[in-house]
Amino acid sequence: MADVAQRIGCLQLDPVSAVARSPLLVLFARMGPLRDEALEQAAYEQRRLFDAWAHEASLVATADLPLHRWAMRTWLRAPSPGAARAREFLAANAGFAEELVDELRERGPLRARDLEDRSAEPWRHGWWTGEVSARQTIGRLLHLLWMCGRIGVAGRIGGTERLWDVFERCLPEGVAAAAEAADLDDASAEREAALRAVRMLGVARAGHVRAHFLRRRYAHLPATLAALVAEGRLERVAVGGLRGEWFAAVDDLERLPDLAPGCRTTALSPFDNLLCDRARTAELFGFEHRLEIYVPAPQRRWGYYVLPILHRERLVARADLVLDRAAGVLRVLALHREDGVRRTPASDRAVLRALERLAAWRGAADVVVA
Repeated sequence: MADVAQRIGCLQLDPVSAVARSPLLVLFARMGPLRDEALEQAAYEQRRLFDAWAHEASLVATADLPLHRWAMRTWLRAPSPGAARAREFLAANAGFAEELVDELRERGPLRARDLEDRSAEPWRHGWWTGEVSARQTIGRLLHLLWMCGRIGVAGRIGGTERLWDVFERCLPEGVAAAAEAADLDDASAEREAALRAVRMLGVARAGHVRAHFLRRRYAHLPATLAALVAEGRLERVAVGGLRGEWFAAVDDLERLPDLAPGCRTTALSPFDNLLCDRARTAELFGFEHRLEIYVPAPQRRWGYYVLPILHRERLVARADLVLDRAAGVLRVLALHREDGVRRTPASDRAVLRALERLAAWRGAADVVVA
């Protein structure tokens, strides 16, 4: 699991689990059936993974700690309104922030609800909602201290509620100190992160890199990509039928003759790394992906929790799914075939078998197609 997370960059977290939690779906698509509790063990017992901000809130590989430490260390420098608000809020509550870190060091791990709001200034900007309250203030302060790498997630209750602790105790012993001693300078870190992002994507334009891995952390991306080309680590390439300047890793281009065609069929999480850049997915795959969880039901085009279906090298369908645990079935509320994709009996069977494998993994005895 940790090796896959390092290869693709991160496992984005999301609380919706109509079929399974998103990180599990991402891993299932690449590894096959796995135990849900194995992910918790990898993250919160073995510490091979840890919580960080990558695409969004994500689990990332501990082996990538130097890059994430750089992202944490530099996050508040961003020339954005959000970073400016965060700097102002942290400055106003500098004393309370230190008390909070000390309390976690002494009593942690703790839930947010276990911490008393002793802030000098409340959070005034809303957050996920327009609510401004003591609960939001504590939550926002914990979030910002986490983004800066001062605290971390030591575990979860019920898979969702976070247990907060000082960051070094959320990693294997000695790892945080070793990473701190080997901190990367800004230019080296950005070069390494951009190269990794290109390799995760396979082929990418600058805008695709900016939205991937350490999303929106590339302050000097054009110069960084040019430096990687000059160093012989990236090469400028053309993508047939598409405009713009694209990049690929030289090592990957050398392996292209040995790359086998895609042959599997699998359902993808709506937050899968292949789909996280919606514009790129539309451009390369002709697949318009929109998350409709927060869209009112009458206005949805595809459904509530829609999993795209990858068949060989094409996104051929999307299925609105829900796991009916009581009845022991995976319900396919709607199955939409993609326009322009040639259907065959073999491809139809492959899609159905993919849904049956997904159902079996989730403990369902049958697939019911509405």
